[in-house]
Amino acid sequence: MKKILIVLASLLLLTACSQTSPKENTLKVGMECNYAPFNWTQKNDSPEAVALPNNQGYCDGYDVQVAKHIAKDLDMNLVIKDYPVFKGLLEGAKVGDIDLIIAGMTNTEERRQEVDFTDIYYKSDMVLVVKNDSTYANATSINDFKGAHVSAQIGTMHDQLIDQIPDVNHGVPLESFPSLATALKSNAIDAFVSEKPVAQSIISSNPKLKYVEFAENQGFTVADEEVTVSIGLAKGNDKLKEAVNQSLSSLSKEDRDKLMLEAIERQPTSEENESAQMPAGFIAGTLFLLQHYGSQFLKGVWVTLLIALLGTAFGLFIGLVIAGLRQIKIHPRDRAMKRVLKRINSAITTAYVQYLRGTPMMVQGILIYYGLRGMDVAISPTVAAVIIISINTSAYMSEILRAGIQAIDSGQNEAARSLGLSEFQTMCYVILPQAIRNALPAIGNEFVVNIKDSSVLNVITVTELFYQGNKLTGIYYRQMEPFFIVSLIYLFLTIVSTQVLNMIEKKMDAPKGNYPKSVTHTVHYDSLKGDQK
Repeated sequence: MKKILIVLASLLLLTACSQTSPKENTLKVGMECNYAPFNWTQKNDSPEAVALPNNQGYCDGYDVQVAKHIAKDLDMNLVIKDYPVFKGLLEGAKVGDIDLIIAGMTNTEERRQEVDFTDIYYKSDMVLVVKNDSTYANATSINDFKGAHVSAQIGTMHDQLIDQIPDVNHGVPLESFPSLATALKSNAIDAFVSEKPVAQSIISSNPKLKYVEFAENQGFTVADEEVTVSIGLAKGNDKLKEAVNQSLSSLSKEDRDKLMLEAIERQPTSEENESAQMPAGFIAGTLFLLQHYGSQFLKGVWVTLLIALLGTAFGLFIGLVIAGLRQIKIHPRDRAMKRVLKRINSAITTAYVQYLRGTPMMVQGILIYYGLRGMDVAISPTVAAVIIISINTSAYMSEILRAGIQAIDSGQNEAARSLGLSEFQTMCYVILPQAIRNALPAIGNEFVVNIKDSSVLNVITVTELFYQGNKLTGIYYRQMEPFFIVSLIYLFLTIVSTQVLNMIEKKMDAPKGNYPKSVTHTVHYDSLKGDQK
């Protein structure tokens, strides 16, 4: 066990060291990298793209070009960090994980409570995306959407505009535009709100969809700030804000329109970029993703297995300690101080287990990762993921092991003590080996669960398997094909893991032995009498 823990600790240290620390003269910019044409991820390098950390591909788009322009003016090295969840950008800026948010973000009153904003760097029009064969396809006014089921991206200004539609059925906002496109194609909603450049990207890879533009005074009533996007940064950083504003002022409207037009023409779904276009059919699209992005799925598999294995192993060790502490009982002959300490121990361990079992891992991930970053603890997302899974798993492991210990007959403890073994020796050499063997199926099940549950940690930018699939949905605005591949990979991993765990269980079974069989000889009764003379 000690050797295994040393190996696992070495893997964790290697993972931590592999995270390159940014240079001092670095401008760290956060964006989703799945919000074309503002930003997207691509596999191959290009003159316009910027490499993402840890060999996660390249990011390109209008936002990337603006970021490059600012970094050049500030004479800084540009580093782009991608966040799969939009809310993570705000948290990243507040704790200093990134310097700027350049992600097509609107300057709203709610967001101004969390971060500061620069001047405007792009202005767009608001449209509604519908199906080609929809009754709303020929709409000319938002009044034509009366009674329609309309949704938008969560946490954006788009969601607030929906209520301007008369008698609208305001749908639950969804996490991303790929999710909205999938919901629209499956008839879960009738339309969703989008900026025009994003709508153009969506329909280029989804020919069954179209966007509806409105004439003046027939569309949404919006203030200029609601159809414009600005750059976000941490509050109080006035020096950086002033420098960024000065850089933006050197970009004319013609320059910005040119950058957006070039981004639209360069994005993977554009007609000009035929080699990167995803075929329309489901099977053809799936094969296309496997052919062009197979390496990204393999990277996701490696990270998923790494954090699941390390998290389960460390969780087992911590859970063993917690289970041991929870086995401490109060005896009638204990002194007062000893009783108090035991009660404190019981309260702390019980609260520890109850809290971790009673809260989602996603919530724990956000609290731990951004909490540590907020305290200036430089921790990489992968190392944070191992810590989060370890702590979460330890609560379940402690209960599994405690049940395994209690299942051992008390007579074995008494027999071991009667042979002179101490209470600690009895637990280590007699009780625990049997308890772990009995609990092995449940321990293995926790490992399988961790393989799947690691997907929720994409909220802290862990580049595991689900993260990689989610990236592709942002490039092509199609969810079915990437997540179908992801589901098959998860299924394969869980089946293989289950078979390996079954083999380990058989190895840990008590040996059947290779003892000689007993032989019974037939002996006549008279031969036992001896000689009688």
